[in-house]
Amino acid sequence: MNPSGGPTKYVNIQSVQNGDIVMEQLSTLARAAQDRRQPASILVADALREAIFGRLLKQGEPLRQDALAKQFAVSQVTVREALRLLGEEGLVEIAPRRGAIVACLSEDDVREIVELRITLESILIAAAIRRLTDTDLEEAERIIMRLDKARTLNEQLQLNLSFHSLLYSRAVRPRTLAMLEKLRLALEPYLRMLWMRSGYKSNSQADHREIVALCRAKNVRGAQKTLASHISATGDAIVALLQT
Repeated sequence: MNPSGGPTKYVNIQSVQNGDIVMEQLSTLARAAQDRRQPASILVADALREAIFGRLLKQGEPLRQDALAKQFAVSQVTVREALRLLGEEGLVEIAPRRGAIVACLSEDDVREIVELRITLESILIAAAIRRLTDTDLEEAERIIMRLDKARTLNEQLQLNLSFHSLLYSRAVRPRTLAMLEKLRLALEPYLRMLWMRSGYKSNSQADHREIVALCRAKNVRGAQKTLASHISATGDAIVALLQT
């Protein structure tokens, strides 16, 4: 990476099969990341994230700091920070004496998480719906409108989380919410990729509006059905992402 912060030099990652092809593809991702004009650690994290989602770097693949530093022409400190960021997202596992490895979820993992989320969120909406006030639902609608206008990925993800958190907070089920939060965090890296796709936001927003309408009508079964469909569609999209 040159002094202005962009990657300019690339060498092969020895641990990746078909190294020349992977090097070229990973270098392309790095150049695309450079255009975003972000700190070097974020550029490296962005390029590696896309390589993981694109299956250039596969589950269990070792991520050697020295090789990656050469690949991106940055310091190992920068690579270490990038791996830490990916570790917080659940995409990289950093183990003592083993270093960092790709910790991408399998399709079966995603389906299991989706099944558990449907169960937990169905319980939460059923418990919450009778306690939701007009003020709560008006706030939910304001969040939806703000989400319509949101442009940055982080803002979209935060507003999406705020919408669901607002509805479920009335369930008064702290243990259920804690379990749901762990499942949500496991899928968040993939949600980031989905929200970057043009069609996902509009489909998700349509579901949000329908959920609010069903909550106003105190229609528990309808709300549960729409939530289940919403979560299942997200799971299917993530599985498709893993298959690309």
